[in-house]
Amino acid sequence: MQALRVALPLPLEPMSYLPPHTPQGEEALEYRHRQGPHSPSLGRRVVVPWRGELRVGIVVGLEDSAHKGFTLRHAVAYLEPYPWLRPQDIHFLEQAAQELFAPLGSVLADLLPFLEPPLKHRLRLLPGTATSVLPSGLESLAEGWQEGRGYDPKLLDYLREGGVLEELVEEQRPSRQILVPLKTPDTALSAKGRLALETLHALGRAESMAALAQQAGVSAGVVRGLVEKGYAAFQESPLELPIGAQPQAVPIGDRPAVEGRALEPLPLPPEAQRISGGRWLLRLRALSGLVREGPTLVLFPEVAQLKRCLPHFPHALPFHGELSPELRRQIFHRIAGEGLSPGGVVLSTYQGLLLPFSPRRIVVMEEGSDAYKLSAGSRAFIPYLAELRAKLAGIPYTTVSLVSSLESEWELRQGHGLPLQPPRLHLLDMRQERGWPISGAAVNLLQQVAEKKRQAVVLVARRGYSALLRCKHCDWKAMCPDCALPLRLHRAGRAGRLLCHQCGHEEKAPPLCPQCGSEVFEPRGPGVEWLLEALQAAVPSLPRYRYTAEEKDRLEPLLAGEPGLLVGTTAILRAPTLPELALVLLPYAEGFLLDSDFRASERYHRLLWQLTELHPRRRPLLALQTFDPAHPAHLSLQQADPEGFLRNELLLRRALDYPPVQRMIKLELSHAKEPVARDAAMELAEFLRGRTRPGELLGPAPAPVPKVRGQYVFHLLLKGSTQRLRELMQGLPPARARLRIDPDPHSFVGLLED
Repeated sequence: MQALRVALPLPLEPMSYLPPHTPQGEEALEYRHRQGPHSPSLGRRVVVPWRGELRVGIVVGLEDSAHKGFTLRHAVAYLEPYPWLRPQDIHFLEQAAQELFAPLGSVLADLLPFLEPPLKHRLRLLPGTATSVLPSGLESLAEGWQEGRGYDPKLLDYLREGGVLEELVEEQRPSRQILVPLKTPDTALSAKGRLALETLHALGRAESMAALAQQAGVSAGVVRGLVEKGYAAFQESPLELPIGAQPQAVPIGDRPAVEGRALEPLPLPPEAQRISGGRWLLRLRALSGLVREGPTLVLFPEVAQLKRCLPHFPHALPFHGELSPELRRQIFHRIAGEGLSPGGVVLSTYQGLLLPFSPRRIVVMEEGSDAYKLSAGSRAFIPYLAELRAKLAGIPYTTVSLVSSLESEWELRQGHGLPLQPPRLHLLDMRQERGWPISGAAVNLLQQVAEKKRQAVVLVARRGYSALLRCKHCDWKAMCPDCALPLRLHRAGRAGRLLCHQCGHEEKAPPLCPQCGSEVFEPRGPGVEWLLEALQAAVPSLPRYRYTAEEKDRLEPLLAGEPGLLVGTTAILRAPTLPELALVLLPYAEGFLLDSDFRASERYHRLLWQLTELHPRRRPLLALQTFDPAHPAHLSLQQADPEGFLRNELLLRRALDYPPVQRMIKLELSHAKEPVARDAAMELAEFLRGRTRPGELLGPAPAPVPKVRGQYVFHLLLKGSTQRLRELMQGLPPARARLRIDPDPHSFVGLLED
């Protein structure tokens, strides 16, 4: 008998189980006949016992069980007669785990977070088995089928190993109550009752009594009478895919008209692998030209961008994390069982990478976005995985971005630049300007916005009032007791509160300095609240609206074209378009730049270019209050030359052998006791020094923020090719502190969003 290698969505490698006792059924045999020589088990979802509960995994391989059959437990049941993943999908999953130096289960959990549904579990003693084999507490299993909840898992495992437990497991799919007719209208009904029942017969069903009453033009009491008299009744009906989510996508045919203009596909050179520049609609025209070539998987860094694109591609299938897990499973069911129609286009976030269909091209939009970096689990950077899947499938991989990433520039893929208009940029040198946090020159710009009854966006790096609170006399700072970070000042009235944005620690702002008793405090680093206060004094005629991830004011007046100011964090990038936007102001541009990260400059450069297209048709003035007007990112905008910035940045990376010149892995060790974390980092470094060459190992060193949420953090960095890193990572010794592996790190601070 062959054993199953089952991958569970856990940070583990696949585990071995014997096949389920239950027969695979005629549907599975029919599927095997259609598909050819592949095992009917490979790629299927299977329910297995794991630590006292039932978990759902994927069969990723088979192995000989001759030498360990007596030590293996049986899987309980398959959930479908067909596989969720094809052999090529499983191969991609295995290769991705190797590239990410992560257990296969971690990658599976990242790419299929909706894998495990609620289960209906019933069991009974196998018919014909003597009841004497039943341990105490399981006697009811001899009486017939029982619900699986409430039984001792260890005793159930005992019966499974003996082969005397029969189990039925199936996916529990949510249902809804619908109103259906049971009788035809007769003379016993009133005129309104007959009208309501005739309407129900015509509709076939109704979502509720209120919905039927509205359709028939009668009161809800009339419909309730139909139910009470037996003319209609509620029945269970399974949830269905909404019309807009059907996977039977068709080729892009008629070009949709958006904002009164047809989205004409943009002709592209056949060898183009990297498309950059242009405004948003121009890049969508380029995408339209790509998807017309055949089935295409298009990946987006965020759901907001996907939704912004979707109206231009009405026949495409959206697939993303804002769809319910049940809906995502249904889409997966349909594609796995029926496939995607020829010419189908899928617009997806990273969760579409394992959809079991065969695209002719994979397109990644805005491939440099940090939103592609998973913050937990395998910590994958999704464009790397998308390129890996395209390479394994032998299909083209194309990036479409306003600003290409350094990785794209380094790989020298065939590029095609779209026309790029020079942005309107105004640099306010804060070494010469007066006024803080709003300079006099910035106030003049805002007053022009007010006079012309236009709109402006004011963008800051942090929420709250200020980044820290310090005493002006003794330099005391309010610090978090659990993090090596200052407490952020949030003002509620005059006193306010101090809050750590990482661990949530909160305390009242002191009226006097705890160290010297001074009454004079000095806030540093303006936040949203400080800017709202300063703008009220500078331009009182302009209404102000707040927009952060936590607090979003109602924007209906702004969306209707009324003048005003939208003040917030980078959440504004995902806000609706302001129709009269004329100015984008960054009062403290360095707040987005000062970061302990070699990617900080590239990230800042990308942000500035994103701000230039906050409006799809206009070019709002981008005003930056900065202490470094000659920064390369500023010169890039002035010269409308994003490629020039990338070339200069690559020179710096080459000098340091930093990504993308070499791959990098961050080894992060953390512990609640600083000596334990430090010693663990030193021991791991000593082990690696015996393997590495000069320049391949950096550290150990305390993290840029050495204490976060009560944990002391130390970093080691490894540099090299993928093959070389795989050699160095082989057989790492167990560490006394928590070890987290971050391949291709995009952040070294490890903080939550500020």
